[in-house]
Amino acid sequence: MGSATAYYLARRGLSVRLFEQYAIGHDLGSSHGYSRIIRRAYFEHPDYVPLVDRSFELWRELEAESGENLLTVTGIIEMGTPGSELLKGSALSCAAHNIPHERLSATQIRARFPQFAISDDMEGIWQKDAGILAVERCILTYRFQARKHGAILHEEEEVLALQADAAGERVTITTRKGSYAARKAVVCAGAWSSRLLSELKLPLTVERQALGFYRPLERAPFELGTFPLFIMQIGGQSFYGFPLFGVDCVKVAHHHGGVTVTPDTVDRLFGYEDDRLLRAFLKQYIPRAAGKLKLGKICLYTNTPDYNFILDQHPQYRNVLIAAGFSGHGFKFSGVVGEIMADLAESGRTRHPIGRFELRRFKN
Repeated sequence: MGSATAYYLARRGLSVRLFEQYAIGHDLGSSHGYSRIIRRAYFEHPDYVPLVDRSFELWRELEAESGENLLTVTGIIEMGTPGSELLKGSALSCAAHNIPHERLSATQIRARFPQFAISDDMEGIWQKDAGILAVERCILTYRFQARKHGAILHEEEEVLALQADAAGERVTITTRKGSYAARKAVVCAGAWSSRLLSELKLPLTVERQALGFYRPLERAPFELGTFPLFIMQIGGQSFYGFPLFGVDCVKVAHHHGGVTVTPDTVDRLFGYEDDRLLRAFLKQYIPRAAGKLKLGKICLYTNTPDYNFILDQHPQYRNVLIAAGFSGHGFKFSGVVGEIMADLAESGRTRHPIGRFELRRFKN
């Protein structure tokens, strides 16, 4: 989000400095692991669909400007029991925004995608307008393009504090290397947001999530173009996954339900229990993908209580803007969030619908 915001501000001809405590593209936060899903049938809420649609446009614009291949369309199958939150929410978004989709029975899913061993009481929604974002490549492209448009990048320079004046005309940024003054600051600090904005007592919790990359027992059924993106809800648990992309493995992960951690003390070792959870899911529902574990990674979700984002001004300082709490489903929105934060920094308003993401909702 920070790299995207820097890019859109710099592209508008504004003077921009981007601070990152590590090297841009690192694997210690929420934006790594070869791939992320972008999807229109948005089960979280129909309000996200216009933002997803703009995100598709912006990813394609970034590809055209940079010459990089960032987004690969694959389609997605979402599966669960008929009353599941996943299927009800996706159907609601499809109906609200006239999104083309197919409702499939378990028999139809198994016929179209025999890789899945699902039970007869499950059904699914197939939606063709979904794809894979090459996550690290996306971030490095923003980095390169932001610099190309004049942004100054301060990598491996941790921000320790922000101090805004009462008039809202100046912000002082203190880092481990120095002090800088600016008219406005945009905070996109991910799992470190609560620490950097400690005076706000943001209602954020950081959740540890594991990503597993498994060599399938048979390669051909899981090739890109043959095996789709998927999300599956079983009881109170959700899993999602990818075809072979970026690495010669099927990627699978558990969505929410991880332990609460801090970004500085989290156990970053992918361990036995992580593998056990993901392998058990694969063995039951995608058995031919349950081969040897090649790689395991740890990712951080920074959750709000309602799992909706925070995109807003600081309540005391109008020249400090906040993008936080992306709750495990934010990366696909990087472009539109960057555009929104650039709008707010430049003029204090945006054409995008962001009422759902205001900080004041947590006062009730």
